[in-house]
Amino acid sequence: MSYWDTSCLVKLYTPESDSPVFASYLASHSFCVTADLSLLEFWATVCRKEVGGVLAAGEAEIVQTVLEADVSSGAISIVEIDHRVRVEYKAVVRACLSQTLPIYIRTNDAQHLAAAKCAGEMEIVATDKKLRDAALLLGFTVFPPP
Repeated sequence: MSYWDTSCLVKLYTPESDSPVFASYLASHSFCVTADLSLLEFWATVCRKEVGGVLAAGEAEIVQTVLEADVSSGAISIVEIDHRVRVEYKAVVRACLSQTLPIYIRTNDAQHLAAAKCAGEMEIVATDKKLRDAALLLGFTVFPPP
């Protein structure tokens, strides 16, 4: 299993230039893990794609429904942002900011890493540089590899 950042989940449901790479990677795993936060981030992203003309009118709702069906079927496992994740979140932020060259991690990215730690995941699937840098600092492996 691996923990998927929302931006990479979006690649599985909407066409992007590197979507086939991520679809192939997921096919080699039984399922993926993400935080409940991803469902909200996903919706905002697909709505932006619809407004921007990348998705057809009404397609954001369809894509969101497919994602939610995959969550319901267990193809995507959800980590709830609970007390344990909030405690870990504080440790993630502190670790990132305590470096000689601090990693200025965003709130949602720190929540994703905290959720991954609480879920016991050791790999982060992400393309965002700061998120990947923070993941490596915290001992995760990342996909795509550096």
